[in-house]
Amino acid sequence: MKENRFTYNPYFLENKKFIQWRLTRTPELEDFWISYIHENPDLEEELWKAIEVFDKIEINKRRFKDTDILYDRIIESTLYNKHKKKRFLYSISSAAAIALLLLATTFYFIRKDSSSKEAISAEVIGKTLPEQEVKLLAGGKEIVLSQNVMVQLNNGHISYTDSTNTEKIFEANSIQTNKLIVPDGKRSFLVLADGSKVWINSGTELEFPTKFSGKTREIKVNGEIYIDVVRLDKQPFIVHTPDLDVQVFGTRFNVSAYTSDKTSSVVLVNGRVEVKTRDNQSIRMNPNEKVEFRDGGMNKESVDVSLYTSWVEGVFIFNRTPVSELFKKVGRYYNVSFENVESDKRITGKLYLSENLQDVLASISLLTGKDYTIENNIISVIK
Repeated sequence: MKENRFTYNPYFLENKKFIQWRLTRTPELEDFWISYIHENPDLEEELWKAIEVFDKIEINKRRFKDTDILYDRIIESTLYNKHKKKRFLYSISSAAAIALLLLATTFYFIRKDSSSKEAISAEVIGKTLPEQEVKLLAGGKEIVLSQNVMVQLNNGHISYTDSTNTEKIFEANSIQTNKLIVPDGKRSFLVLADGSKVWINSGTELEFPTKFSGKTREIKVNGEIYIDVVRLDKQPFIVHTPDLDVQVFGTRFNVSAYTSDKTSSVVLVNGRVEVKTRDNQSIRMNPNEKVEFRDGGMNKESVDVSLYTSWVEGVFIFNRTPVSELFKKVGRYYNVSFENVESDKRITGKLYLSENLQDVLASISLLTGKDYTIENNIISVIK
């Protein structure tokens, strides 16, 4: 019987620099490995074999069953127990592991040898903050909701599922304005009275009526939402942010308008929208375009919309993104305050958003080339 195992040179597949090269493909690492082959031509064939094996291991696209051999146990990062005996870990297991990975690729990690005398110092870069609850303010009531609970409006009624998985329904005044408050570290989902669907990101407040009764359908957002608007030609839909108004008919788009940020943006997935500022500047958008508002002016450009909408699927996608931007997004998503993070380095890859912050920090360490620890709610970078 044929044994389901790969043959490879462990020097490469267990080499941290090789792993980072295949994940990030930075010019510096490209130059390093080109020079390596020039200096070691006898290892060129082994290097290409290692590249072939590494690039075939894709968690979300298992190309052949042999890769299952590599899913036996989850990778330990340098986040944990840094001074234990050196140990090579070869594989990934369980659905939880999938949430950790960058670039949907299995990676390997070398742990530090306990005999190493290298001095290790740590710099505090962040701390986790007290947990807050999602709240719905409606009908004079303040209702505490669970994470990712769906709130739905229908015929003047608001329904939701509470923490005990029990459906709750109450009647709300048809002309009143309701507010959904989603703090940092939480997400939520809302179906508006017209059937439009709204995904609400961390640190967002959304105001919406119980019923759309006028000539327009209007909501207000301070934060970030992804919305799929039901098309009603005779009743256009308007999203108000602190800086912009977005008028739509039937479309899907992302709005990011945190007052703490210096910019607001609209990214259009499909349909058509018009973006207006408070001083009546306006821009019409086509699909796969982004309009950004900064310093009183607007700029439009073509973009890969998945970079801005992937959070709905529990993924952050980065393309030469400053590390400081990565930590800002992660901090908001997990309710963590980060400071003193490097801003000059840029990273490319995917970050799968596990429920476990330690797992996410382990993944970030591969993209950034630094090791992170979290202990007693304090996050540090190892130098």
